[in-house]
Amino acid sequence: MALEAILEVKKAESEADALIKKAEIEKKEIIKNASLEAENQYNHIINSAKAKGKEMFNKAVEEGNSESKPIFEQGKKDVEEILNIPVEKREKGIKLVIERIVNIHGNS
Repeated sequence: MALEAILEVKKAESEADALIKKAEIEKKEIIKNASLEAENQYNHIINSAKAKGKEMFNKAVEEGNSESKPIFEQGKKDVEEILNIPVEKREKGIKLVIERIVNIHGNS
């Protein structure tokens, strides 16, 4: 009877060891799967954030271009007007500036 009890205890210990080894293997597998899932979620979040950032940047550039277009067009128009000033008017302006400079410095 004692021998049977000892064999039962050894059998129970052996089964317990097997359960512990199985639990260790399952634990490692669970940790591995959790790490992979966390990495996948991290990459997804990073990629989403990059895409959203790029989208926001492109939208800001587009809005900036839209807002600056009328100013740019007005500047081009002003340049054309300046470049197309008649020669007579330009010479009159040059003469006026020279007279003021000479008069200011000439009377000193």
